[in-house]
Amino acid sequence: MSISVLTVSQLMTYTKSMVEDDDTLKNIYVTGELSNFYNNARSGHLYFSLKDNSCLVKCVMFSGYASQLRFVPQDGMKVILSGSATVYSAAGQFQIITYSMQPDGIGSLALAYEQLKERLAKEGLFDPAHKKDIPEIPKRIGVITSATGAVIQDIRNVVSRRYPLAEIVLCPVAVQGSTAPPQLTAAVDLFNKLDNVDVLIIGRGGGSFEDLNCFNDEGLVRAIYNSHIPVISAVGHETDYTLCDFVSDMRAPTPSAAAELAVPDRTELLDKVFGICAYLQYKTKTKIEDEYQWLDRFSYEKISAKKPDRYFESEKTEISRLIREIENKTKNKLNIERSEITASANRINALNPLDLLLRGYCVASIDGYTLRSVNQINVDDEITVQLSDGAVLCTAKSIIHGE
Repeated sequence: MSISVLTVSQLMTYTKSMVEDDDTLKNIYVTGELSNFYNNARSGHLYFSLKDNSCLVKCVMFSGYASQLRFVPQDGMKVILSGSATVYSAAGQFQIITYSMQPDGIGSLALAYEQLKERLAKEGLFDPAHKKDIPEIPKRIGVITSATGAVIQDIRNVVSRRYPLAEIVLCPVAVQGSTAPPQLTAAVDLFNKLDNVDVLIIGRGGGSFEDLNCFNDEGLVRAIYNSHIPVISAVGHETDYTLCDFVSDMRAPTPSAAAELAVPDRTELLDKVFGICAYLQYKTKTKIEDEYQWLDRFSYEKISAKKPDRYFESEKTEISRLIREIENKTKNKLNIERSEITASANRINALNPLDLLLRGYCVASIDGYTLRSVNQINVDDEITVQLSDGAVLCTAKSIIHGE
């Protein structure tokens, strides 16, 4: 009877080939608890063990796969991984080459969100002390959102109603998917480089956690933190929260609310201006009356006692002249201010589309977009005609082009 004697290398080579040729072990999913986790900072490879109550298996995840993880693995964390079984011949060790890994029992996006939120909070990026004031009367408002969504239209409607003198500058970007984070970040950086707006609004409409996840991007959060332009975050609905909400200078529950926070109400602004004018008139009148009373006391207590008649008459004449001059200049100044305020009010009111409607004009629109040409209309389109006291829904029967 002959005995076959193998070297260690031969044994390991045979065992390795048996394991790697087994189709069952080529693409496996395994769940267990992480232990002995080690991140090789130089190579980017991850080394760890996966265990349950009675067994343990060694695992390795090479840098190309590790870079795609959406969370930070830690000892004690229960995970599900996919990979292929092999044998590391040099150590005579059975192990799993890991291709992907996700937490077991909680979504990887949610875990990554919480981990990043905690880390950035420790760095102070959400500290209220770093938040900037929103300007009371902005001249230009930068908006970072989709060019085709309802968000930009909602913002334009609110701004035109509240303060039509403000100009809106749109930077169109993707607000969902893998291309969105770099575009959003670049838009924030571009506005800061151009420095051509007074406040920024960044956001989109509602959606799932995955849809809004681009607003949790670390690069975008840091760009907002470093922005010297105040930023209002308006992502999703009132119950949705992203990291942009925490780092921005102000969080709005909706894009329409962001527009209301960005601009003043023109009616309230005019009331405030007229109130200031009335206050100045009152203070000026009170000051003049006080000076008259002071002159009367001075005349009675001082000048009359010494009887400097000539000096008194000349000085009294000069004082009366100065008082008249003050009164005239004050009245002229108030008239000028009143004229400027009235002119500003007229300019603002001239922008009010309701005035045009009251004069018999109407505004035609399709799906909320104002029509400016018959080329925007097709036969059988439903057109909303806005009048001063309501609206009429019409259907286009034919298109008549002008000469």
